[in-house]
Amino acid sequence: MNKVFEDDFLDVQSRIIALCVEFADNKADKVYAYGSIEENSISFNAFFNNGGQIKTTNNVVTDTDTIWDFLDLGESDLEKIKEICIHYGKPVPTELKMIYDCKTGQIDTKYQYNSICSAKTGIDSSEIFLKWLDEVRNGRDKTTL
Repeated sequence: MNKVFEDDFLDVQSRIIALCVEFADNKADKVYAYGSIEENSISFNAFFNNGGQIKTTNNVVTDTDTIWDFLDLGESDLEKIKEICIHYGKPVPTELKMIYDCKTGQIDTKYQYNSICSAKTGIDSSEIFLKWLDEVRNGRDKTTL
């Protein structure tokens, strides 16, 4: 059986979710993974709902080397998403917001394809990530499961 774009793309998304679940030591109720793939930059970060509390990476793990390894692995997976899209002649998403419900196994992913984090917009990916984190913390997130 030949692999197709959807299979390859979903495989990498699954790896990102598995990376986040493992990072949270299988204790998160929900995982929120953010990816930014712009022309010359790739950025990854995540946060977690654990027992009703929203926790960032440094609330889950205190070792900074472990956190940096986690972020680097996430960025590597985003690079793979970019490569897959280019290989299959598909547009590369500029932004991915993935929410995974660890109890139900349900995933919701939102993609953007327009330039969000660039010199043109003057917005940094960390600003978008922190805004999403704030929206989830304050119950204003429209992408929740």
